[in-house]
Amino acid sequence: MTDFRLNYPLRTALLLTGAISTLFLTSCGSEPDKQGSATTTSVAKSADVGQLPVKGKVTGTTAPETAAFGMRWFNTADNRNYIYDGADWVPHDNTVDDFYKAKEQRAKSMSKTVALDTSEVCVDGDPSCTPTGAHGGHAGFDCKVCHKVGGRLSFSKTSTPTAYSANLPAPTFDAIAKTCSNVSCHGVSKGTFSYYSVPDGNGDVTLVTVTYGGTTGTGSSPPWNGTSNGSGCSACHDDPPRHGSDGSNVWHSGYHGGQGPTGARNQCQFCHPDATSPGNGIGDTIIDPSLHVNGVANVRATFTSSCFGCH
Repeated sequence: MTDFRLNYPLRTALLLTGAISTLFLTSCGSEPDKQGSATTTSVAKSADVGQLPVKGKVTGTTAPETAAFGMRWFNTADNRNYIYDGADWVPHDNTVDDFYKAKEQRAKSMSKTVALDTSEVCVDGDPSCTPTGAHGGHAGFDCKVCHKVGGRLSFSKTSTPTAYSANLPAPTFDAIAKTCSNVSCHGVSKGTFSYYSVPDGNGDVTLVTVTYGGTTGTGSSPPWNGTSNGSGCSACHDDPPRHGSDGSNVWHSGYHGGQGPTGARNQCQFCHPDATSPGNGIGDTIIDPSLHVNGVANVRATFTSSCFGCH
C-alpha cells in the first residue's frame, strides 16, 4: 500500500503559504478612515478647554478625542493634514471641496421623511388645542418647552431647552399686557467659545477663548399677539452678532472671507447648522430649534479650498 502522506518540509511550506494568504485576504479593505471621523472626536466643552493644547497642531495615527474649531491634525497613518470644522476632520488641502460634495450626497441618499404623529400636532376641532398669537412662530418647539401643562400660563424649569437661565431672572408672562419677559430664548446667557486662530507667521494656530451673551436682546419682552414676534433674531442678539470680547472676530464683521454682507461666507448657514440668512448677512430663519437654544455656540463651517489661504 502506497503512503501518500507529505514529508515534513513540504507540509510546513504549504501551511506557511496558506497562513500568508489568509493574512493577505483579511487585510483587504481594512484601511483606516482617511477622512478622519466625527464619531471618535467630540467638540470640547468649557470644562475640556483646559485640556486642549495651546498650539493646535497634533500628530498621530488617530484623531484627538476632543477638539475645537480650527484645530489641525497630521494623520501619520496616511501622511495627510486635516482641520476640524466643528463636526468632522476634513482634508486640509484642495480635496476638501470633493469631501463635502460626497458628504452631501451621502446625506441625500440616507434622508427619510418622518411624518408627525398626533401627539405633536393640533387636531382639527379640538378646542383645547387651538394655536393663537405667537404659537405659529414657535411651531418648531414642543409645548413642554414653555408650558408645564398645555394652556397653563407658566414656564417649566425642567424642559429642554428650558425657558429658565441661571444668568437671567425667572421668566414671566404678563396676562394684562400680554407680554413675555426674561425668557432665556429671548436673551443670550453668558458663555464662552473656544477656537483655534488663523496661522501666525510661523504657521502656528493658537487656542483663543472669547465671551458672548450675558444680556437680554432688544426684543426681550415681545408682545404675545405681535406680528414680529420680538423683532426676529434681534430679539435675542444683534443680527448679525457683533464682535466678541477680543474685538477681532472677523466672521461677524460682514466682510468675512474678503466678501461683503451678501457673500456666501457671511451668511449664517456658512458656519452655523441651526439658522439661515437669505443672502444679506442678516438672520432670517431658525432651521433647527434643538441646536439654536441648547446653550452651546454651534459652529460647523463648510470649508472650501479657498478658505485655506487664511485657515
